[in-house]
Amino acid sequence: MTQQRPEYFRPALIAGAVAGVLSGLPFVSIGNCFCCLWIVGGGALAANLLAKTTGGVLTSGDGAIVGALTGITAAVVDSLIGLLLRPFNMELAKGIIDRISNLGYDMPENWESLLSGPSGMTSPALFFIGLFISAAVFTVIGILGGIIGVSLFAKKLPKASPPATPPTAPQGSGDAA
Repeated sequence: MTQQRPEYFRPALIAGAVAGVLSGLPFVSIGNCFCCLWIVGGGALAANLLAKTTGGVLTSGDGAIVGALTGITAAVVDSLIGLLLRPFNMELAKGIIDRISNLGYDMPENWESLLSGPSGMTSPALFFIGLFISAAVFTVIGILGGIIGVSLFAKKLPKASPPATPPTAPQGSGDAA
């Protein structure tokens, strides 16, 4: 009897989108400072969704696969949100530095040119390098979250009972003649 393989992509896309949004939003992304909370949680969420949609027993390999796909999805969503929110983040950084300089701290001479850059945009090469690095890190962490999620949410195999041993005849029963 062959078990049908679970469908990994839908749970991974849903959980990866959630983890990517939480990782990409300013201030909310601080949750990743606590043991990569959003990515591990996304992998566990994907394993939970997979366990709910799969009738069979899941293995840690299933959790690793869905966690890896979740990590890749989260990296793409995180990078796209970071690209879209870059102008907002640059204005926020300028405001923070202005407030620090108003408190009387000396700022470097050309600090404004560091934040403005070429129209405040990232080059495509830097974007894809960052996406590749995020995908590699998020994949490994997503695998961990998927394995944890399978151990928490998946159906367990029933414990096998020990093999029955036949009763043995009592030793030294006095039939010796």
